[in-house]
Amino acid sequence: MKKSFLRSEFLKKRKELSENEIEEKNEAILKNCALFFKSSVAKKIHIFLPQTGKNEIDTWRIISFLQSFDQIKIISPRIISGTKEMEHYLLTPETILINNQWQIPEPDPETSLKVLPNDIDAVFLPLLAFDKKGFRVGYGGGYYDRFLVHCRPDVVKIGLSFFDPVDEITEIDAFDVPMDYCVTPLEIVQF
Repeated sequence: MKKSFLRSEFLKKRKELSENEIEEKNEAILKNCALFFKSSVAKKIHIFLPQTGKNEIDTWRIISFLQSFDQIKIISPRIISGTKEMEHYLLTPETILINNQWQIPEPDPETSLKVLPNDIDAVFLPLLAFDKKGFRVGYGGGYYDRFLVHCRPDVVKIGLSFFDPVDEITEIDAFDVPMDYCVTPLEIVQF
């Protein structure tokens, strides 16, 4: 299936979820993330913050769970204005957040501690759809594919999805970085 079709289709599917369905799926994803991190050695974990009003996965629940471990540090992205690049900052309870033009909260670069991509152990990836080979369809900006090439080769790439995988995403190119895992409400898919 083509990326444009999947993007449109899964935005529609996500929009059609009821509040109750979203709550149940978020709780199930949190439980599977907790199972995943029982055996993980990741200490610096990068996670996106949910866009306001778009029925995205509530990553704040995952962040709260991960912050209960003293050894884990949470890092969140900030888009560099006028570019397709991101920079990354430590996220703590004291971090000041500012909504960007898409209503995505981002750490204030003036008051937050910057983290380099090669210091990150695991990255949670936003997506709309994914396939059985570990490729994903996002919003189309390519921010995460550009970011991942700056991470260590052993960085663990983890998608989060309300939905099951499709068979195959067509139009995969050399810039598309596959995931290692995807956490859904029903399972942790390994690629």
